[in-house]
Amino acid sequence: MADYIRALEPITTPAQLERTKELIRQFTAPQGLGPRLHQYLLDKREAEDNWAYYYWLNEMYMNIRIPLPINSNPGMVFPPRRFKTVHDVAHFAARLLDGILSHREMLDSGELPLERAASREKNQPLCMAQYYRLLGSCRRPGVEQDSQFLPSRERVNDEDRHVVVICRNQMYCVVLQANDRGKLSESEIASQILYVLSDAPCLPAKPAPVGLLTAEPRSRWARDREMLQQDERNQRNLELIETAQVVLCLDEPLAGNFNARGFTGATPTVHRAGDRDETNMAHEMIHGGGSEYNSGNRWFDKTMQLIICTDGTWGLCYEHSCSEGIAVVQLLEKIYKNIEDHPAEDNGLPQHHLPPPERLEWHVNQPLQLRFGQASQSVDKCIDDLDFYVYRYQSYGKTFIKSCQVSPDVYIQLALQLAHYKLYGHLVATYESASTRRFLHGRVDCIRAASTEALEWAKAMCQGEGANVALESDREEEEESRKVKFSIYSKDHLRELFRCAVARQTEVMVKNILGNGIDIPLLGLREASIEVTGEMHELFKDESYNISQCFLLSTSQVACSTDSFMGYGPVTPRGYGCSYNPQPEQIVFCVSAFYSCEDTSASRYAKSLQDSLDIMRDLLQN
Repeated sequence: MADYIRALEPITTPAQLERTKELIRQFTAPQGLGPRLHQYLLDKREAEDNWAYYYWLNEMYMNIRIPLPINSNPGMVFPPRRFKTVHDVAHFAARLLDGILSHREMLDSGELPLERAASREKNQPLCMAQYYRLLGSCRRPGVEQDSQFLPSRERVNDEDRHVVVICRNQMYCVVLQANDRGKLSESEIASQILYVLSDAPCLPAKPAPVGLLTAEPRSRWARDREMLQQDERNQRNLELIETAQVVLCLDEPLAGNFNARGFTGATPTVHRAGDRDETNMAHEMIHGGGSEYNSGNRWFDKTMQLIICTDGTWGLCYEHSCSEGIAVVQLLEKIYKNIEDHPAEDNGLPQHHLPPPERLEWHVNQPLQLRFGQASQSVDKCIDDLDFYVYRYQSYGKTFIKSCQVSPDVYIQLALQLAHYKLYGHLVATYESASTRRFLHGRVDCIRAASTEALEWAKAMCQGEGANVALESDREEEEESRKVKFSIYSKDHLRELFRCAVARQTEVMVKNILGNGIDIPLLGLREASIEVTGEMHELFKDESYNISQCFLLSTSQVACSTDSFMGYGPVTPRGYGCSYNPQPEQIVFCVSAFYSCEDTSASRYAKSLQDSLDIMRDLLQN
């Protein structure tokens, strides 16, 4: 509770904080409810592998009713390929799928190496459970709560391994390893993909875009799924999709209207003849571009959707409830590096006489037919509202940051705080995921970067500036009023405040990864109060608690060993999402907001980030 109060200090008013302190005094008193609930959780710990896992899973994912794309599923962009012909597309897809199959075999044989902590009490073993949930798993919608389909951990020798390939909204089941004929070669897989690429565009009837329904709010999709299941063929289709190792989406390129709307002075990185920038590619991976493009060419419930576009753009959309980003990134980077290190010897036309892949045909009744039109409108509306911007900060990267004796993650988190303060004149509840894999079934807790120390430093760094919340039309007048600057603090004092903010951020990070964060225990006490007394304690209805749980800045480091990046939408309508990939000489940011919120702008926040990183370098160099 002392740590909780400390986390509230920079984001609440004195009156709000005083009321919370009084509630905490009542809650933690010897005769209060707190000690009783704490004991309840201790007893639960003795009885279960991980007392917090299902509380956390339901809170973060299963109970959430809003759509998966943008709000939950991250998208990842890998370095683009150069495809000259459709055969190149098929061969590349085949190599990816062959890599997926090899990884599946390694999991089945129990040869996945155990990872150990690389810092802070080094060599502690890390839980590997989420690595086993990536392939062959799927989320299932429920009217009130979602559930997961997870593959059995028992080794099964006699089952077929298949993937579902979606092209132009048509779905095909491609068997990669069959009981009667063994594992397909890369060339044989390529011939199956080639069949899909040639068959889908030639079919006379326009397919029902069933995949669009998976982009709907969860309760609505659950009811649609129940309607689909009334037909036996649809039931089998759903089972094939859910049990597939992955879904492979073969896409058409997105139009230029998804390109970056950046700030002056930042040049978006462009690929393929000036046509598509990295922001455009990220849109394709996150949501598919809408009903007119590829959003129906998806199954957003599937844990891993590999996406390959005919122009060479490729990447992934993944459903987040089964695993954190690290497991997904490591798997795909391993496969990608193997492809890069071992170029295909023969890209000729594959000649095979396998039976063609089975096309999944859906039986759709009249009420469902109407739902496709409604789903198209609601999906397109959500996509139109997404303000997304991939920004490469190229003045320096983690080489310079390490020379300042600061962890790159801590440094960037403080830059994110400073960027927000420069725009709005205050800090907000900030989420950064911290891995808790030192514990069995551990996933993440929350590193709260908005600290009193960060606030004091940000205030001092913005001395004489005032909050920079003006819109473009007010810029000139505002610039004029800010010409006179007074230097109140010396550089030495600013550096000292920075060191204090770094020390606090580092302390919070270490507490989290060692299992002493505040968010999971608070969640446990809240759920325990409902289970023990039948209602939520006043502490969890408190205004301060609601402020602390509304993450107006949702962030995460997604470190990649390739020049790749992952992005996602904000977690609240008034907030920002910001992932980052620190590289030696640059930092790649994916910033998101919603156009429907007048106070936020992805490009303005990126510009503020640029300014913040620049003045931090000026403060710390030499």
